[in-house]
Amino acid sequence: MAFQYQHRFPFEQFSRLTQYEIDEIDHFLELANEAHKSKQSFLAQLGSSENVEELSDWLADDFAQLDTFTSLMGEFAILGLWRCVELYRKRSIGNALGKNAAKGVFNHKCFKLRLANPLQINEENIQHADLVNELRCLNNAIKHERCVTDELSTFELFKNMIGADLGDLRPHYQRLLPKTKEYIKDLTQQLNLAEEQGRITRASTRTT
Repeated sequence: MAFQYQHRFPFEQFSRLTQYEIDEIDHFLELANEAHKSKQSFLAQLGSSENVEELSDWLADDFAQLDTFTSLMGEFAILGLWRCVELYRKRSIGNALGKNAAKGVFNHKCFKLRLANPLQINEENIQHADLVNELRCLNNAIKHERCVTDELSTFELFKNMIGADLGDLRPHYQRLLPKTKEYIKDLTQQLNLAEEQGRITRASTRTT
């Protein structure tokens, strides 16, 4: 049975749910970082052993795998963070305008149109919308090209880097994480305001 919200302003609930989902990504990244450090320490100890020459080929492969693991950690964090944004936006649009309106909002242009009409919210005026758009472009680059794309190169930190390897994305995740949280908080407030001002008109109970 679908969950039913029987009171106004459900956007706060969606925001809290999204925060929980983001915390889960942080927890995974913490565990992955601990595993990474442990493996790094283990390999360093082997590298200083008396039998290092015999182990050299094996160690080279393992260090290469460690680099790959580092890249995957950052990629997962970016993909997960953007997915949280997408799901929050879909839940909120679905609650405000109905399921049919929410179907296309994984498309960024469609989401902006849904906010603009009838909610009268300009997505570009939401706090840190530019950085969340950068997160979206990073997500697309990971999924489709695994390198800096034309779209991503329009952002300051990726200028003149088209085709370059994305590298370790964990610093970008840490940079974008607090801004993404603030974006969701501001969008929640603007949706609440739209409800207060009667720009969201719907039955008091909406099935989502």
